[in-house]
Amino acid sequence: MHDLLMRSTLDSMFKVGFGFDLDTLSASNEASNRFIEAFDESNGLVYGQFVDLLWKVKRYLNIGLEAALKEKIKIIDNFIYELIQNKRKQLKNE
Repeated sequence: MHDLLMRSTLDSMFKVGFGFDLDTLSASNEASNRFIEAFDESNGLVYGQFVDLLWKVKRYLNIGLEAALKEKIKIIDNFIYELIQNKRKQLKNE
């Protein structure tokens, strides 16, 4: 239920904020699927930092879960930046 609520909320935020239908509930958009998977996994990885006393060392050395988190953040960033660029192009053409 929590996952469904989070996805529904993300869909609404993206529709209002970016004018983009993230459509995570139907899972038909490949880019959206990669984004939501990275978003879900990064939430869990960030939570893991609360129990791992060496997370700052691992982040500095780019190892373990911190390396995985870095990759997930790249996916999220690239997706968001692409949306922003597309929105700017759309506004420029109107």
